[in-house]
Amino acid sequence: MSRFTVVMGMIVAVCRQPLHALPQFLSPVAETGDEMSISWGAATKAVLDESLSPHCSVVLMTDSPFIVYSLSQVLRNKWAFKLLQVAGNETLTSLPRMVKEARKMRRRSRCVAVLVVSIHPSFLLAFAKESREARLLVWKTRLLVVTSLTSYKAHDLLRRHWTFSMMNTVLLNLDPATETGEMLVYFPYTSNGGARVVGAGRWSSLGGLTYRGDTQRLFTEKFSNFHGAMIPVTALILPPFWKVVDPQAADSWSKYSGRDCLIMKSVARMLNFTFQMFKSSNIDEIMASLEADLVMISGFRIMLIPQVLARIDHSYFIDRASFTFSMAKPTIQPQWQSLYYPLGPWVWLSVLITTIAVSILMYTIYYMDEDLKSRSAVLETVGMLLGQDMWLRMPKWTAARLLVLLWLVLVFVISTGYKGTLIAFLSVPNYPTRPETMEELAMSNVRSLFTQNATRFLTYFEQSNIPAYRSVGSRVDIVTSVKEGLQQILEERKAFFHERYNTMLQIAEYFTNPDGSTRLYVARQNVIPNYAGWMMPHDAPYKQDVDRSLLRVIESGLKEKFTDNMLREAWQEIRLKQKEYPKTEQEEKDETEEDPNKDQSDDLHKSLSLDHMQGAFWILLLGSVLGVLAFLGELLADRGPSGRATVIH
Repeated sequence: MSRFTVVMGMIVAVCRQPLHALPQFLSPVAETGDEMSISWGAATKAVLDESLSPHCSVVLMTDSPFIVYSLSQVLRNKWAFKLLQVAGNETLTSLPRMVKEARKMRRRSRCVAVLVVSIHPSFLLAFAKESREARLLVWKTRLLVVTSLTSYKAHDLLRRHWTFSMMNTVLLNLDPATETGEMLVYFPYTSNGGARVVGAGRWSSLGGLTYRGDTQRLFTEKFSNFHGAMIPVTALILPPFWKVVDPQAADSWSKYSGRDCLIMKSVARMLNFTFQMFKSSNIDEIMASLEADLVMISGFRIMLIPQVLARIDHSYFIDRASFTFSMAKPTIQPQWQSLYYPLGPWVWLSVLITTIAVSILMYTIYYMDEDLKSRSAVLETVGMLLGQDMWLRMPKWTAARLLVLLWLVLVFVISTGYKGTLIAFLSVPNYPTRPETMEELAMSNVRSLFTQNATRFLTYFEQSNIPAYRSVGSRVDIVTSVKEGLQQILEERKAFFHERYNTMLQIAEYFTNPDGSTRLYVARQNVIPNYAGWMMPHDAPYKQDVDRSLLRVIESGLKEKFTDNMLREAWQEIRLKQKEYPKTEQEEKDETEEDPNKDQSDDLHKSLSLDHMQGAFWILLLGSVLGVLAFLGELLADRGPSGRATVIH
C-alpha cells in the first residue's frame, strides 16, 4: 500500500465520508473522446487548488453525466468528496434528497466546499432555491458553480437568487471551444454604488488561473464594508430600546433613539452603512419580514427561546433575557403578635423563669420578716419588671438587698431592649412575603397575564420541563396592552409578565405617586434562563461581521453606557411630565375610590396604624374580660347562706 493511499484514507476517515464510487456506466473509454469534459476538470481543479485546503471535503452535485468522470478524477486525487448526481429529469424529486445529504456532510466536517456543475440554468436555480430552504450553506461554506452560459445569462443567474448573490459564491463560466473561463462574483455593496457582478479572474488551458485588478483571492468578504449603503431593518418601538425623538425627521437615523438604536448606530459606523426603519407591531411580524427577506436585521433584542429560534437566527448575545413578572405589593395584615415580636421565644421563656424564681425568693424573704409578711412578693417582683414603684422599706438582710439590686439591673436591660426593639418593629412595617421566583409564583396559585405579543413565551412555559413553569402557564389571561395588565394586577391578585425595563418605565409613568412610592413591584428573577440578541435570517452571510461589531461595542463598555443613559433620560422625562401635568383632585379622588387602602398603604411610614398597635388593645380587652370573670367569681364565692352577698367591713 502506497503512502498516498494511507493519507487519503485518513482524510476520508476524518470526514466520515467514504470516497464515492463512480457509476458503473462511466468509464475512461466512454469519456476520452469528450475534450470538453477534460477542460472542465482542469478549470475546476485550478480554482479549488487556489481556494481549498487539502484537508477539506468537496460535495459534487451535478445533472451532467458527461463531465462526472473528469471531475471525479480531479477530486479523488486530492480531496475527500461525495458525488450526488441527478439522473435524467428527476431534478424535482431527487434534488431535495441530495441537498439534505450534502447538509449532513457539511455539518460533520470542519471545511466543506460545494461544487455544483451544470449547463442548465433551471437546475442551478432549483439548487439555489432548495439549498436556501434546506439551510445547506453558511458563509464558511464555499460554493463553486461551474457552468457554460452566455455572459448575459451568467450575470443574470448571479443576480436572481440569494444563494448566488449573498452567499460565498464564485461562478466559473467556461467556454469549452476556446478552453477558457471567467470567474464571476456578485458583490451586493460596492464602492461605486449599488450591486454589480465583478470578474475576479480568468482561466485558460495555456495560462492557468490569473486574477484581475486588485483581487487577491476568489472567495472574499462581501459584508465587512457596506460602502455607505442603506439597509432595511425592523424593530418594535418599545422604550427604552427604541423610541421616536424627532417625528418630523426625514431619515430613520435622526428619527429614532434608544439603547438598541444607539448600538445599531455604532455597528453601522463600523460596517459603514445607514439604515431605514420599518416598524413592526409584534414579534411574528418581525420574523415574517426576516423570512421574506424584506429586512436584513431586527434591531429589537428578543429572548432566545426554541419557539423563536425555529424560524430565525440570532446575533451575538447583547445581554441576559430580562423577561419577568410584576405584582401588587402585599399589604400589612392585622397581627396581634406585634407586642411579642421584639423578643425571641427563648428570651421570653428566660424572663418567665427568672420572674418565677425571683418571686419565690422574695416570698421566702418576706415570710421570714414579721414586718413584711403583709406585702405581696409576686406583685412587687412583677411591678419592678413593668417599671412600677416599689416600697422604700427593704428587708434588713444584705442578701435580700443584693437580690433586689440584681433584679433591678436585669429588669432595666430587658425593658430598655424591649422598648427600643418595639419602636423599631412598630415604625418599620413588616410586609408579608411576596413571590420573587417562578417557584414561589407557582405556589401562590395566582393567575398570570400576558400581552398578545408575548404568547410565544407562554408557549415556552407550557412546553417547559420545569413543573413551576407549566403550572404558571396553565393559568393565563391575555391583555391588550402593558398598561391594562398593570392596572389589572392592582385591582386583583395576579401576575403580569413583560420585559423588565419597559415594565419599570410604565410603572414609573402611570402607577407611581409624586413622592416616588408605588404599590407595584417587579420580581428580582428573570424567568427565562437565557440571553437576548438581535434577530436575522437563518445562516445570514453578514452575521459574523455584525457579531464582530457587536462584540466590540459590548467589550468597550458602550452597551452599559447606552443603557444607563437611556434609563436616566427615561426617568427624567417621566418626572418632568408628572411636574408639567400633575394629577387633578378629581383624578386623585377617583384613584382613592378605586383603591380604599391607598391612603393607608402610602402613610405607613408616617404614622402608626391600628395594624401596629392592636396587640396592646387585645391585651387590654383580654385583661378586662378576665377582670369581669374574676369579679363575677368573687360575687358568687362571697354569697352567704341567705343567697345575699356578704358585706366586708
